[in-house]
Amino acid sequence: MIYEIKKCIPSDAHYPKALNDISKKPDCLYYIGDIDILNNKKSVAIIGSRDCSDEGRKLAYNAGIMAAEMGYVIVNGLAYGCDTEALLGALDKNGKCAVFLPGGLNSIYPKQNEKLAERIVETGGCIISEYVSYMKPQKYTFVERDRLQSGVSQGVIVIETTENGGTMHTVEFALRQYRRLAAYSALLVNNASGNAIIERKKEAFIIKDNDSLLEFYKNLPERDENKQLSMFNDD
Repeated sequence: MIYEIKKCIPSDAHYPKALNDISKKPDCLYYIGDIDILNNKKSVAIIGSRDCSDEGRKLAYNAGIMAAEMGYVIVNGLAYGCDTEALLGALDKNGKCAVFLPGGLNSIYPKQNEKLAERIVETGGCIISEYVSYMKPQKYTFVERDRLQSGVSQGVIVIETTENGGTMHTVEFALRQYRRLAAYSALLVNNASGNAIIERKKEAFIIKDNDSLLEFYKNLPERDENKQLSMFNDD
């Protein structure tokens, strides 16, 4: 995969405006593709476990389809499982995708998703990292990356996760950043102890079927409304 790696800083027009709302915004972003989609369209992060169940895969793919049909940019971390299925669903409906990597852009992670990354770029999406080109993923960079997935999005949808899954980091960032949070009911997927925890949060919208998923998409606020609609502080 050989593409031109570009970069932007907070004062540049290409820098995702939504990141100006969060703490610890990156001083520089490196990207391949059209990063302007994150300023020109509303975005939703669709995330979940790498080791998801068959039910989780189907729900993630369907969530990606519906988001694309409604004109949303689909955001996640290009991981196996739920992330991959959501991206495939969106791409199959000609949707735009933006993925954040935990390492430099010269080495796509996971490597087995290189073809998927190429498809994202070739269809008008983008691949983004806050790390220099040759940096390898580290344990801490996965957590740091999670704040950007929620940071550029108006809402976050959790497909399936355990209580100790990395997805829960993004959940916490979403609440701190005033982003709308939704999760599928724990009754719909396996390995869903994390979903059960989210379900007990008053701030979370619980998805039980396509009608409730559509309701969540329709009611996502505009970017500048997020702060007014949350009781959390980004600290």
